[in-house]
Amino acid sequence: MRVFLGGVPFWKSFLHRLVPPPDGKAYIVGGWVRDMLMLGRPSRPEIDLSVEGDAILWGRRISEELGVPVVSESPFGTSRLDLSHRNISIRVDIASCRKDQYPIPGGMPVVSPASIEEDLFRRDFTVNAMALLLPFPPGNGLELLDPAGGKEDLARKQLRILYPESFRDDPARMFRMFRFQERLGFGLSPSVSRALEDAREKGFLLQASRSRIWEEVRHAVLEETRKSIALRWLEKALWGGLLPSLHPSSLRRKRIFAWDRFLRHEKYFSAMGKYWPECLLLLAIFYGLPRGECRKALDVFGVPVKVARTVMNALFGSMGDDLMADTGSYRKKKENRNATFVGLLPQQVFLAAILSGGELLDWWDHFFATAETKREPLFLISGDDLAKEGIFTSPFLGEMLREIRQLQEKGIL
Repeated sequence: MRVFLGGVPFWKSFLHRLVPPPDGKAYIVGGWVRDMLMLGRPSRPEIDLSVEGDAILWGRRISEELGVPVVSESPFGTSRLDLSHRNISIRVDIASCRKDQYPIPGGMPVVSPASIEEDLFRRDFTVNAMALLLPFPPGNGLELLDPAGGKEDLARKQLRILYPESFRDDPARMFRMFRFQERLGFGLSPSVSRALEDAREKGFLLQASRSRIWEEVRHAVLEETRKSIALRWLEKALWGGLLPSLHPSSLRRKRIFAWDRFLRHEKYFSAMGKYWPECLLLLAIFYGLPRGECRKALDVFGVPVKVARTVMNALFGSMGDDLMADTGSYRKKKENRNATFVGLLPQQVFLAAILSGGELLDWWDHFFATAETKREPLFLISGDDLAKEGIFTSPFLGEMLREIRQLQEKGIL
């Protein structure tokens, strides 16, 4: 089968700019191929290339020919470049075809050179395990390689793993599975469901590379379907018995809905740092866990130490015994104090917002929007003042305003 590029002139002209690799055949792989077959066009400004040769040398050759820097190279034989084409930045990831072996389940793989067919069989799901042979110059139609039956699974709208031990070798694939399930609107094959249950029972997440889990959390937050992805995490309880208190509940679901809603207030929360959306999601999910289990959950999710401190401090009033790696309170750091509102850190205000009840979400939206534009102490006004502005009020809200005013008068806030 051939995939024709007539309907994507932008990408056809982009591929014509690429220079051939110094050795080996070149291929387009991954999501670019999947989306071409499913949608008739790639859905994102990025492309993955594989070569039966040296990817780093190919990346450097493209860099020299097109006059763009190589963004990164890795010991796994990968290279990344960002190419501008018609004023659009295209991320280009190049990898040498390889086989992966996992001496330690969940650890980093030992890699060795391989053919394109062997390379495709090491991937996460069959729909991502297809390739297009890339000749130079590219013709109008590119030959499809589909050794695992990914095209048939696209037609069935299902995700299927390529071998039974897939989740054992890389438990992060379980998080990735839900991301693709929501993005593509696909179901799970019986083999995936069995492998998922096996992974939960055997606690594969404890063996996972923490950096890979955290990377999947970050990817999930960037998805349009992020709320549904987080809800699937809860419903499927990937952690099994590792985190017995972290189970689905109506309150957790409501907090995730509130988290998704408040992400629009980037100006207010971004002072927490670049991981502010992830941090707020963890607060919404982990609220109510015992201290020890919360620490374990942060470890299972691969949360960086600085973000873990923020979560522990917000949930328990301190950074926790295991997280006191440096002196001084996070609360007192100047860069975070600059982002405070009437003396409260953004994460503390977020907790107050998601715990105050669904009927107050409109008020909190107004609160954050006003804080972003005026930076005025809204808590100095009364419930009557809010009512004049047409903002919903309640006895709970009035009591909260009175308590905060008293703290301000005492100099605590």
